[in-house]
Amino acid sequence: MMHRARINWRAPNERGRAELPPTLRYVALSRFPQDGPAWPDGAWSIEVLFDVPPPEQADQSISLGKVRFLVDEAPQKRLKKDAWFELYEGLQPVADVEVTD
Repeated sequence: MMHRARINWRAPNERGRAELPPTLRYVALSRFPQDGPAWPDGAWSIEVLFDVPPPEQADQSISLGKVRFLVDEAPQKRLKKDAWFELYEGLQPVADVEVTD
C-alpha cells in the first residue's frame, strides 16, 4: 500500500551525495525510531515514487512522493499518518520522511 509522504532531504554536506536522485523511483533503507541500536540488522527497504523527479520539484530541500515497503512482510503498521523515519544510502542518512496520509 502506498502512502503520501514529504521527503526532507538533508543538505549535501549532511547527506553524503551532491545531488538529489533524478529518477521517479528511489529505493533506500529505512530507519524508524523503534529500530533501536541493532540497526541496520533487520532494516527494511522503502520504495519512493515521485510524480516529478526531486531535482525538478519546486523546493530542492523537500520532495513530495509516495512511499511503501519494498516487501509485504515488512511492518506495514509503521507507515501511518504522521509517522517519521529516515532514509539511508548504506550507513549514510540522506532524508527524513513524514507520512502525510
